[in-house]
Amino acid sequence: MMGEIPWSEVTGFPVLSTLIGLPLVFMLAALRAEKRGLAWTIGFAGSLAELGVALFLLARFDAGSADFQFTEHTVFLSVLNYHLGVDGISLGFVLLTALLTVLALLFREIGREAPAGLYVATVLACEATAMGMLLALDLAQFWVAAGLELWPVTLILRRWGGDEDRTGLRVYLRFAGSGLAMLGGGVFLLGLGHARATGVWSFDLAALLEAPPTGTLESLVFLLLFYGFSVRLAQFPLHGWLPIVAAQGLPATALALLIGMKIGIYGLLRFVLPLLPNAVHEWGAWTLGLALAGMFYGAALALMQLDFRRLMAFATVSQTGMLVAGVFAPNLEGLSGTLLLAFNFGAAGAGLFFLAGMLRRRTGTLLLPRLGGLFESLPGLGMLFLVAALSTIAMPGTPGFDAAHLLLEGLIENRGLGAAIAVAVGNVLAAGFLLWAFQRIFLAHRRSHRPYPGWPRPGWREHTLIALLCLVLLGVGFYTAPWIHLAHQALLRLAQVHTPPSVALPAASRLSAHPS
Repeated sequence: MMGEIPWSEVTGFPVLSTLIGLPLVFMLAALRAEKRGLAWTIGFAGSLAELGVALFLLARFDAGSADFQFTEHTVFLSVLNYHLGVDGISLGFVLLTALLTVLALLFREIGREAPAGLYVATVLACEATAMGMLLALDLAQFWVAAGLELWPVTLILRRWGGDEDRTGLRVYLRFAGSGLAMLGGGVFLLGLGHARATGVWSFDLAALLEAPPTGTLESLVFLLLFYGFSVRLAQFPLHGWLPIVAAQGLPATALALLIGMKIGIYGLLRFVLPLLPNAVHEWGAWTLGLALAGMFYGAALALMQLDFRRLMAFATVSQTGMLVAGVFAPNLEGLSGTLLLAFNFGAAGAGLFFLAGMLRRRTGTLLLPRLGGLFESLPGLGMLFLVAALSTIAMPGTPGFDAAHLLLEGLIENRGLGAAIAVAVGNVLAAGFLLWAFQRIFLAHRRSHRPYPGWPRPGWREHTLIALLCLVLLGVGFYTAPWIHLAHQALLRLAQVHTPPSVALPAASRLSAHPS
């Protein structure tokens, strides 16, 4: 059963609606700003305010409870269900989304190209729709927010995509549209199954948990939802949009938000695992096979790339495989490692896309053969690359270390030693292509004798972005215990859906004793 703690019992204002509405208010203000600098200032101030509300949410959150907290539930016109809530699973994604938006607006990538206000507004619209998805406890509401997100992303691709024939836009809309349609089909069938069981249509998570689908309907819903979330994640073999979009000159801020938020992983944890436990077990071997194939396929293709953005696109495909493998090892260790690793990959991956934007500003290219020897002239960028890369390959002192440790423990217990070894080998390949790229860009002798365009050194905004990302990654890496504890109760409840109580309790004690 799903417990809830209303917002009125915790705070004096509806904090979750504020998280959705605040970016929209500043979005409108940025659109009305006549001066370019004023639009960026308004947008950055709005993102800081949003981060402040998210931190307030963290401060007032009760990590000892598995219930949804700060809930808001209203039914409009007896039909439209507005249901919001946050637990230990969603809170981490909320904080990550707020942080990435601050960094995106701190990094003024669209500086000389008008209209800056429109770009700022689209970034804030992306944040608002992402918050709408992360806080929704109604699947129809989640689907509507996912559909609304297409508008700002499409606008960025159309206006600033960099390809005159708009190939990236067409490919993205084709993949995103099919994913949204499949997701909508799965949501509709969930409502239909509830109507057949109870006589009442409902898409509310609490109601669906009381009468979940079974049999063939459950498997069909699983396939539809898995398809929809896999497109968002760029999960093999539904990843085709990402390398094309990444190569078309899309602003780094947009790529950082698209890749960094990890809403696809959130959707699997929030809706698929609790609602469809039998289908998760039935299709578990199939999804694990896709995840492992994606890890090795992405790593192999990344090693072949000459363009840094395409390399990062295939790196994301490889990392997604590791995350999906963890999701479908649904015990406490596997889920805890997956959640922490999603935050790690989101922040580190976004950092590397921001770095791509900084490199392009100063060198005029992202082709690896034309780069080299940049560590001496751009040491800050080199440190960001190194910290982000080490985070993704699970080095000690980064969030990826404890996350990968927990995920591998969960895989060994749930899927066997062979699956865990395969994931570990895939992670070693990730170390290979990322460290090779670092050596090629920052340490190797530059082959080309053509001088760089001569952009100035990074300014205070970029230094602040680099410092914040490095501090977050290293801070969480050295102090992971509070973040694991934050989601412990919610993940324990989720793991118990898939694990007999006699097995789940020892797992909980092992996690509590983890040295982090």
